[in-house]
Amino acid sequence: MAWYSILPDDLIHVESWAVRIFFILGLVTILPWAALILFDAGLYLWRMVAYEFPVVGGRARGMQPPRAPGLNERPGGQRRVFSFPRYEDTASSGDAKAGDNAGDGDDIKRRIPRHQTE
Repeated sequence: MAWYSILPDDLIHVESWAVRIFFILGLVTILPWAALILFDAGLYLWRMVAYEFPVVGGRARGMQPPRAPGLNERPGGQRRVFSFPRYEDTASSGDAKAGDNAGDGDDIKRRIPRHQTE
């Protein structure tokens, strides 16, 4: 029996298979994310190097150097607006009539989302 085992000697094969299964599940979870990050970094480096190529590169053609995308600006140059959706009370919208929900929890206020058109 190994010093790190919590199972008896006759169940060591169950423990080893459980370790293998969880290791494979961890790889299945992590490898796609790691591949995407490596691909993104490689693509960014390729674009930076391709910008510097003489004659056919972006600098030779008068283009702007590639920039990594940011969370503050959209590709068009506009700033992004991060906010919570606005809500309005249903009772104030005129949809509810007096006595519609008598005894159905009148003290509960329901809110519906209102689309922001700014």
